[in-house]
Amino acid sequence: MSQIIASRRKTITTALTVATAATLASCAPPPPPAPPPPPPPVEQEAFRARPIAPGYAQDTLVVPGKNELGIRQTVNADLTPSQMVWNLRSAYNVAALNCHGPENAVLAERYGDFLKTHAKELATANRKVDSEFREEYGRGEYKSVRDAYVTQVYNYFALPPALSRFCPAAREVSLELAAVPKGELGTAAMTELPKLENVFLGYFDDYEAYRQEAAIWDADYLATYGKPYQHRYMIPKPIDPNAPLAPAADASGVTAEADASGPGVSQAVVQPLNSTQ
Repeated sequence: MSQIIASRRKTITTALTVATAATLASCAPPPPPAPPPPPPPVEQEAFRARPIAPGYAQDTLVVPGKNELGIRQTVNADLTPSQMVWNLRSAYNVAALNCHGPENAVLAERYGDFLKTHAKELATANRKVDSEFREEYGRGEYKSVRDAYVTQVYNYFALPPALSRFCPAAREVSLELAAVPKGELGTAAMTELPKLENVFLGYFDDYEAYRQEAAIWDADYLATYGKPYQHRYMIPKPIDPNAPLAPAADASGVTAEADASGPGVSQAVVQPLNSTQ
């Protein structure tokens, strides 16, 4: 009997304990809410690189302008037939001096053959150009004006950023000139000089397009990111293909102007005007 009473007491005690725990649990504060999920990551604006000038040219490169007809006013604009012959010779000279590498080794030899084959026509063209400058500028001024112009022509064709385009074109032109017979250089110049000039016209168009793209980049990113890295070829002094430079003469009477402001070193050599070599 006592065992039954003890068992009932234990049962009652257990029930009271469970009931008390349930009552206490119902009075406890609710758990805090779960933290909100983290915000989605902020998408960073894509940072595109600043455009690079063709041939790693400087941003201050001076490009010849165009006239009202859209013709770019380079040293090869509005030439007389004799000037076309002489400017072709100048371009060929620049190529023979500045286009290096095994693929261009033929240029110097072909240029030498060109001078021998067309010596008479070159001498005639030189005298005619002299006469044209003398008529336009007078006896007192024409020599200095022509000297400055000839130097300008050499420096134009030796423009370092365009050299990688100029040399392949010069190789093709040299092959065409090798097949030109004596007495036909004037006719050939009317075809071959424009091929070389088109190299620079295309380069100047590409450079102007680059300048517009770079201006857009600068407006969008320059204030935030600052001036980007510049290739070492883009750092030296500005180049103006139109600026006549005063070259220094060496002991042989040959004048030269070297400019290391681009890939490699472009050397514009201005030779005596009474020479066809």
